[in-house]
Amino acid sequence: MKRKIATLRKVITNNLVDNGVFSKKSGKKLVILMYHGIDKVQNTTFNERFFSVANFEQQIAAFKKHFHILTYSDFVNGNYSKSKTNVLLTFDDGYANNYKYALPVLEKYDAHALFFITGIGTVDKKILWADALDIVSHYAKEHTKVELNGQGFYLNNRVFINPDTNTTLTKYIQDSSKRGYAEKEELVAQLLNIYDVSRNNGFDDYWQLMTDEEIRKTAQSKNITIGSHGFYHNDLGALANEDAVNEVLQSKQYLEGITQKEVSSIGFPDGSYTEALNESLSKAGIKQQFVVNYRYGDANKRSDTHDRFGLYPSMGNNNRLLYKILHV
Repeated sequence: MKRKIATLRKVITNNLVDNGVFSKKSGKKLVILMYHGIDKVQNTTFNERFFSVANFEQQIAAFKKHFHILTYSDFVNGNYSKSKTNVLLTFDDGYANNYKYALPVLEKYDAHALFFITGIGTVDKKILWADALDIVSHYAKEHTKVELNGQGFYLNNRVFINPDTNTTLTKYIQDSSKRGYAEKEELVAQLLNIYDVSRNNGFDDYWQLMTDEEIRKTAQSKNITIGSHGFYHNDLGALANEDAVNEVLQSKQYLEGITQKEVSSIGFPDGSYTEALNESLSKAGIKQQFVVNYRYGDANKRSDTHDRFGLYPSMGNNNRLLYKILHV
Protein backbone atom coordinates (compact mmCIF):
# COMPACT_ATOMS: atom_id res chain seq x y z
CA MET A 1 0.00 0.00 0.00
CA LYS A 2 2.82 2.43 0.90
CA ARG A 3 4.50 1.78 -2.44
CA LYS A 4 1.24 2.39 -4.31
CA ILE A 5 0.71 5.67 -2.47
CA ALA A 6 4.31 6.75 -3.19
CA THR A 7 3.89 5.87 -6.86
CA LEU A 8 0.59 7.77 -7.04
CA ARG A 9 2.19 10.84 -5.46
CA LYS A 10 5.02 10.67 -7.97
CA VAL A 11 2.58 10.46 -10.89
CA ILE A 12 0.58 13.40 -9.57
CA THR A 13 3.73 15.46 -9.00
CA ASN A 14 5.02 14.70 -12.49
CA ASN A 15 1.69 15.70 -14.04
CA LEU A 16 1.69 18.98 -12.11
CA VAL A 17 5.27 19.70 -13.13
CA ASP A 18 4.54 18.89 -16.78
CA ASN A 19 1.81 21.52 -16.69
CA GLY A 20 3.95 24.11 -14.92
CA VAL A 21 2.15 23.81 -11.59
CA PHE A 22 4.83 23.56 -8.93
CA SER A 23 6.44 25.54 -6.17
CA LYS A 24 8.89 28.06 -7.55
CA LYS A 25 10.49 28.55 -4.16
CA SER A 26 14.01 27.27 -3.75
CA GLY A 27 16.48 27.30 -0.90
CA LYS A 28 19.26 27.66 -3.44
CA LYS A 29 20.79 31.10 -3.66
CA LEU A 30 22.84 30.16 -6.73
CA VAL A 31 22.74 27.44 -9.39
CA ILE A 32 25.45 27.26 -12.06
CA LEU A 33 24.12 25.66 -15.25
CA MET A 34 26.17 23.82 -17.87
CA TYR A 35 25.24 23.61 -21.56
CA HIS A 36 27.23 22.18 -24.44
CA GLY A 37 25.77 22.62 -27.91
CA ILE A 38 22.78 24.11 -29.71
CA ASP A 39 21.51 22.80 -33.05
CA LYS A 40 18.50 23.37 -35.29
CA VAL A 41 16.46 20.23 -34.50
CA GLN A 42 17.64 18.81 -31.14
CA ASN A 43 19.22 15.75 -32.73
CA THR A 44 20.31 13.24 -30.07
CA THR A 45 21.59 10.62 -32.51
CA PHE A 46 25.24 11.14 -31.63
CA ASN A 47 25.01 12.48 -28.09
CA GLU A 48 22.53 13.78 -25.50
CA ARG A 49 24.08 17.22 -25.12
CA PHE A 50 22.47 19.49 -27.74
CA PHE A 51 19.23 21.46 -27.41
CA SER A 52 17.48 22.95 -30.44
CA VAL A 53 17.77 26.69 -30.87
CA ALA A 54 13.98 27.04 -30.51
CA ASN A 55 13.98 25.09 -27.25
CA PHE A 56 16.99 27.02 -25.98
CA GLU A 57 15.20 30.31 -26.64
CA GLN A 58 12.18 29.07 -24.68
CA GLN A 59 14.48 28.18 -21.80
CA ILE A 60 16.20 31.56 -21.75
CA ALA A 61 12.82 33.33 -21.86
CA ALA A 62 11.68 31.23 -18.89
CA PHE A 63 14.94 31.85 -17.02
CA LYS A 64 14.52 35.60 -17.48
CA LYS A 65 11.01 35.33 -16.04
CA HIS A 66 11.69 33.07 -13.06
CA PHE A 67 15.41 33.52 -12.27
CA HIS A 68 18.02 36.23 -11.99
CA ILE A 69 20.63 35.52 -14.68
CA LEU A 70 24.02 36.69 -13.44
CA THR A 71 26.76 38.30 -15.44
CA TYR A 72 30.25 37.01 -14.75
CA SER A 73 30.98 40.28 -12.94
CA ASP A 74 27.85 39.83 -10.79
CA PHE A 75 28.97 36.31 -9.96
CA VAL A 76 32.50 37.29 -9.02
CA ASN A 77 31.38 40.23 -6.92
CA GLY A 78 28.43 38.49 -5.24
CA ASN A 79 25.79 40.78 -6.74
CA TYR A 80 22.93 38.34 -6.26
CA SER A 81 19.17 38.81 -6.25
CA LYS A 82 17.60 38.31 -2.83
CA SER A 83 14.15 37.47 -4.18
CA LYS A 84 14.93 35.02 -7.00
CA THR A 85 17.17 32.04 -7.56
CA ASN A 86 20.37 33.27 -9.20
CA VAL A 87 21.67 31.31 -12.20
CA LEU A 88 24.99 31.51 -14.02
CA LEU A 89 24.96 30.09 -17.55
CA THR A 90 28.03 28.27 -18.89
CA PHE A 91 28.83 26.49 -22.17
CA ASP A 92 31.58 23.89 -22.60
CA ASP A 93 33.72 22.95 -25.63
CA GLY A 94 33.57 26.09 -27.80
CA TYR A 95 31.35 24.77 -30.59
CA ALA A 96 30.68 27.00 -33.58
CA ASN A 97 26.99 26.44 -32.88
CA ASN A 98 27.43 28.46 -29.66
CA TYR A 99 28.40 31.41 -31.87
CA LYS A 100 25.76 30.75 -34.55
CA TYR A 101 22.74 29.90 -32.40
CA ALA A 102 23.29 30.52 -28.69
CA LEU A 103 24.89 33.97 -28.90
CA PRO A 104 22.01 35.62 -30.84
CA VAL A 105 19.48 34.26 -28.32
CA LEU A 106 21.53 35.46 -25.37
CA GLU A 107 21.85 38.91 -26.93
CA LYS A 108 18.13 39.03 -27.74
CA TYR A 109 17.22 38.44 -24.08
CA ASP A 110 20.21 40.31 -22.68
CA ALA A 111 21.34 37.16 -20.86
CA HIS A 112 24.98 36.51 -19.99
CA ALA A 113 26.99 33.29 -20.32
CA LEU A 114 30.53 31.98 -19.99
CA PHE A 115 31.91 30.15 -23.02
CA PHE A 116 34.69 27.72 -22.07
CA ILE A 117 36.87 27.13 -25.14
CA THR A 118 39.73 24.77 -26.02
CA GLY A 119 42.73 25.33 -28.29
CA ILE A 120 41.81 22.48 -30.66
CA GLY A 121 41.15 25.03 -33.40
CA THR A 122 44.93 25.37 -33.73
CA VAL A 123 45.60 21.71 -34.64
CA ASP A 124 45.36 20.00 -38.03
CA LYS A 125 42.11 18.08 -37.49
CA LYS A 126 39.94 20.69 -35.79
CA ILE A 127 37.55 18.32 -34.04
CA LEU A 128 37.28 17.12 -30.45
CA TRP A 129 38.18 13.45 -30.16
CA ALA A 130 34.91 12.66 -28.35
CA ASP A 131 32.81 14.12 -31.17
CA ALA A 132 34.74 12.17 -33.79
CA LEU A 133 34.26 9.03 -31.70
CA ASP A 134 30.51 9.63 -31.23
CA ILE A 135 29.82 10.11 -34.93
CA VAL A 136 32.13 7.37 -36.22
CA SER A 137 30.77 4.89 -33.68
CA HIS A 138 27.33 5.44 -35.17
CA TYR A 139 28.36 4.89 -38.81
CA ALA A 140 31.29 2.43 -38.70
CA LYS A 141 30.77 -1.26 -39.35
CA GLU A 142 30.52 -3.64 -36.41
CA HIS A 143 33.93 -4.98 -35.25
CA THR A 144 35.81 -2.05 -36.83
CA LYS A 145 39.17 -1.74 -35.06
CA VAL A 146 41.04 1.24 -33.64
CA GLU A 147 44.52 0.69 -32.18
CA LEU A 148 46.31 2.92 -29.68
CA ASN A 149 49.61 2.19 -27.96
CA GLY A 150 49.43 -1.45 -29.02
CA GLN A 151 45.91 -1.94 -27.67
CA GLY A 152 43.03 -2.84 -29.96
CA PHE A 153 39.51 -1.48 -29.50
CA TYR A 154 36.69 -3.08 -31.50
CA LEU A 155 33.26 -1.63 -32.24
CA ASN A 156 30.58 -3.57 -30.39
CA ASN A 157 27.03 -2.16 -30.39
CA ARG A 158 28.38 1.33 -31.22
CA VAL A 159 30.98 1.24 -28.45
CA PHE A 160 34.70 0.73 -29.09
CA ILE A 161 35.97 -1.63 -26.41
CA ASN A 162 39.11 -3.65 -25.67
CA PRO A 163 37.96 -7.28 -25.28
CA ASP A 164 40.92 -8.23 -23.09
CA THR A 165 40.52 -5.48 -20.48
CA ASN A 166 36.83 -4.68 -21.06
CA THR A 167 37.89 -1.01 -21.17
CA THR A 168 36.02 1.32 -23.50
CA LEU A 169 38.01 3.62 -25.77
CA THR A 170 36.35 6.61 -24.10
CA LYS A 171 37.47 5.48 -20.65
CA TYR A 172 40.97 4.73 -21.91
CA ILE A 173 41.39 8.25 -23.30
CA GLN A 174 39.86 9.93 -20.25
CA ASP A 175 42.26 8.10 -17.94
CA SER A 176 45.32 8.78 -20.08
CA SER A 177 48.21 10.57 -18.38
CA LYS A 178 49.86 11.49 -21.69
CA ARG A 179 50.33 15.24 -22.03
CA GLY A 180 50.01 17.14 -25.26
CA TYR A 181 47.88 16.04 -28.18
CA ALA A 182 49.79 13.26 -29.98
CA GLU A 183 47.63 10.44 -28.62
CA LYS A 184 44.35 12.17 -29.43
CA GLU A 185 45.69 13.25 -32.83
CA GLU A 186 46.42 9.61 -33.66
CA LEU A 187 42.95 8.59 -32.50
CA VAL A 188 41.20 11.30 -34.53
CA ALA A 189 43.23 10.42 -37.62
CA GLN A 190 42.15 6.77 -37.38
CA LEU A 191 38.52 7.67 -36.77
CA LEU A 192 38.32 10.10 -39.69
CA ASN A 193 39.95 7.50 -41.91
CA ILE A 194 37.08 5.16 -41.01
CA TYR A 195 34.40 7.83 -41.58
CA ASP A 196 35.28 11.40 -42.51
CA VAL A 197 32.64 13.49 -40.75
CA SER A 198 33.84 16.67 -42.44
CA ARG A 199 32.48 15.44 -45.79
CA ASN A 200 28.89 15.48 -44.52
CA ASN A 201 27.72 19.08 -44.20
CA GLY A 202 24.70 17.96 -42.23
CA PHE A 203 26.97 17.10 -39.30
CA ASP A 204 28.68 20.49 -39.03
CA ASP A 205 26.78 21.57 -35.92
CA TYR A 206 27.89 18.43 -34.08
CA TRP A 207 31.63 18.88 -34.35
CA GLN A 208 32.74 22.23 -35.77
CA LEU A 209 34.51 24.49 -33.29
CA MET A 210 34.69 28.27 -33.27
CA THR A 211 37.40 29.79 -35.41
CA ASP A 212 39.75 32.37 -33.93
CA GLU A 213 37.70 35.09 -35.64
CA GLU A 214 34.44 33.74 -34.18
CA ILE A 215 36.05 33.62 -30.73
CA ARG A 216 37.16 37.24 -31.16
CA LYS A 217 33.67 38.37 -32.24
CA THR A 218 32.04 36.42 -29.41
CA ALA A 219 34.36 38.02 -26.84
CA GLN A 220 33.29 41.46 -28.06
CA SER A 221 29.70 40.80 -26.98
CA LYS A 222 28.76 42.24 -23.59
CA ASN A 223 26.75 39.05 -23.04
CA ILE A 224 29.73 36.69 -23.14
CA THR A 225 32.80 36.03 -21.03
CA ILE A 226 35.45 33.71 -22.46
CA GLY A 227 37.05 31.10 -20.22
CA SER A 228 39.47 28.20 -20.65
CA HIS A 229 38.44 24.61 -21.33
CA GLY A 230 42.03 23.42 -21.39
CA PHE A 231 44.05 23.48 -24.58
CA TYR A 232 43.67 19.89 -25.81
CA HIS A 233 40.50 18.88 -23.91
CA ASN A 234 42.59 16.54 -21.81
CA ASP A 235 41.11 15.26 -18.57
CA LEU A 236 43.35 17.48 -16.49
CA GLY A 237 42.93 15.46 -13.32
CA ALA A 238 44.64 12.50 -15.04
CA LEU A 239 47.77 14.49 -15.93
CA ALA A 240 50.79 15.25 -13.77
CA ASN A 241 50.04 18.50 -11.97
CA GLU A 242 52.76 20.46 -13.76
CA ASP A 243 51.55 19.26 -17.16
CA ALA A 244 47.96 20.19 -16.32
CA VAL A 245 48.93 23.67 -15.16
CA ASN A 246 51.04 24.26 -18.27
CA GLU A 247 48.17 23.24 -20.52
CA VAL A 248 45.74 25.62 -18.81
CA LEU A 249 48.25 28.48 -19.01
CA GLN A 250 48.82 27.69 -22.69
CA SER A 251 45.06 27.93 -23.20
CA LYS A 252 44.89 31.19 -21.22
CA GLN A 253 47.65 32.74 -23.35
CA TYR A 254 46.01 31.57 -26.59
CA LEU A 255 42.57 32.96 -25.71
CA GLU A 256 43.90 36.23 -24.35
CA GLY A 257 45.88 36.69 -27.55
CA ILE A 258 42.67 36.42 -29.57
CA THR A 259 40.30 38.35 -27.32
CA GLN A 260 42.68 40.91 -25.84
CA LYS A 261 40.84 40.32 -22.57
CA GLU A 262 41.85 38.59 -19.36
CA VAL A 263 40.91 34.91 -19.13
CA SER A 264 40.50 34.15 -15.45
CA SER A 265 38.21 31.11 -15.37
CA ILE A 266 38.20 27.46 -16.38
CA GLY A 267 35.53 24.85 -16.94
CA PHE A 268 37.33 21.53 -16.44
CA PRO A 269 36.89 19.11 -19.38
CA ASP A 270 34.73 16.20 -18.18
CA GLY A 271 34.84 17.86 -14.76
CA SER A 272 38.26 16.29 -14.20
CA TYR A 273 40.51 18.00 -11.65
CA THR A 274 42.56 17.43 -8.51
CA GLU A 275 42.74 19.52 -5.36
CA ALA A 276 46.44 20.13 -6.02
CA LEU A 277 45.52 21.47 -9.47
CA ASN A 278 42.92 23.79 -7.93
CA GLU A 279 45.57 25.28 -5.67
CA SER A 280 48.16 25.60 -8.44
CA LEU A 281 45.75 27.27 -10.85
CA SER A 282 44.64 29.75 -8.20
CA LYS A 283 48.26 30.80 -7.76
CA ALA A 284 48.66 31.01 -11.55
CA GLY A 285 45.82 33.52 -12.01
CA ILE A 286 42.83 31.28 -12.72
CA LYS A 287 40.48 32.95 -10.27
CA GLN A 288 37.26 30.95 -10.83
CA GLN A 289 37.21 27.20 -11.43
CA PHE A 290 34.11 25.24 -12.47
CA VAL A 291 33.79 21.49 -11.89
CA VAL A 292 30.98 18.97 -12.43
CA ASN A 293 30.32 17.29 -9.10
CA TYR A 294 32.92 17.61 -6.37
CA ARG A 295 35.10 14.49 -6.46
CA TYR A 296 37.03 14.66 -3.22
CA GLY A 297 34.49 15.67 -0.61
CA ASP A 298 35.76 19.19 -1.16
CA ALA A 299 32.46 21.08 -1.44
CA ASN A 300 32.76 24.53 0.11
CA LYS A 301 36.47 23.95 0.74
CA ARG A 302 37.66 26.66 -1.66
CA SER A 303 35.80 29.86 -2.48
CA ASP A 304 37.01 29.85 -6.09
CA THR A 305 35.86 26.30 -7.01
CA HIS A 306 32.23 25.85 -8.04
CA ASP A 307 29.96 22.93 -8.91
CA ARG A 308 27.69 22.97 -11.96
CA PHE A 309 24.39 21.36 -12.91
CA GLY A 310 24.30 19.97 -16.45
CA LEU A 311 21.26 20.42 -18.67
CA TYR A 312 20.33 17.73 -21.24
CA PRO A 313 17.35 17.03 -23.54
CA SER A 314 16.77 13.70 -21.75
CA MET A 315 15.63 15.64 -18.66
CA GLY A 316 12.22 16.18 -20.22
CA ASN A 317 10.18 19.23 -21.15
CA ASN A 318 11.09 22.73 -20.06
CA ASN A 319 8.71 22.73 -17.10
CA ARG A 320 10.58 19.74 -15.72
CA LEU A 321 13.84 21.50 -16.46
CA LEU A 322 12.75 24.52 -14.43
CA TYR A 323 11.58 22.27 -11.61
CA LYS A 324 14.90 20.42 -11.47
CA ILE A 325 16.89 23.63 -11.46
CA LEU A 326 14.81 25.01 -8.62
CA HIS A 327 15.12 21.83 -6.59
CA VAL A 328 18.64 20.72 -7.42
